[in-house]
Amino acid sequence: MLGKLLKYEIPALGRKLIPLYIAWLVASVLLGFAVGETVAKPEIFVVISALIYSMVTAAVVVMAVILVVQRYRQSLLGDEGYFNMVLPVTSLEHIANKTISALIWVVISVVAAALSGLLIALSSGALSFRELFSMDMWAEILKGLDLGGVAISIEFIILALLSAAKSILAIYAALTIGHQVSRRVWLASIGAYIGFMICESFVGWVAMLISGNMESLMMNGPFASQSFMAISFATTILLGAAYFFLCNYFIGKRLNLD
Repeated sequence: MLGKLLKYEIPALGRKLIPLYIAWLVASVLLGFAVGETVAKPEIFVVISALIYSMVTAAVVVMAVILVVQRYRQSLLGDEGYFNMVLPVTSLEHIANKTISALIWVVISVVAAALSGLLIALSSGALSFRELFSMDMWAEILKGLDLGGVAISIEFIILALLSAAKSILAIYAALTIGHQVSRRVWLASIGAYIGFMICESFVGWVAMLISGNMESLMMNGPFASQSFMAISFATTILLGAAYFFLCNYFIGKRLNLD
């Protein structure tokens, strides 16, 4: 059933985000052309292009956050919740559906940001298509990577994905707790989120005490680095699991719909 929920949820977010991604990429080409030195352009053109790019970039970030909040609130805590709660789907599946779909679009946003930077470089002339597809360049890049570097990169990517999922769940948990009050729901949700961030800071401080201070970590070599990564993984997973439990508890036991 989770797969069916995802087949509906992912396109629902995409219908609003994909047009923004397209506008972002178009603005990237425009900005790259404006800052390129191949043809002289008026200074006002460069300023306007940079302004458009900045506005579109901000719109993508803000809209992504708004949609993550809106889809969860409307589907599970708002009017749609009356319908979704009678479906043969557990609260765990509902929460997992929202988290996975949001995480997928976070990854797509990161890919779009990378493409945006690449298009700026290409359209400005800082990078040519010949250089981009040059086997020699990629061979040099791969030559500089050893197994240790690849392993650390993979660890950082996995940790980044887990951290993104944890942050999404923190937003969901704050919204769910905020809906336990009958008035000033948004104020209660913001207060809950601030409380979560304070708790995360405390957990991070405790984790640093356990793993030792940063200076000693840097001096103790690869083992200390791996120890730090292991503690980062553990704290991220534990916090994410706590937020997931809070969402599941309040939705499953104490759901308060608008």
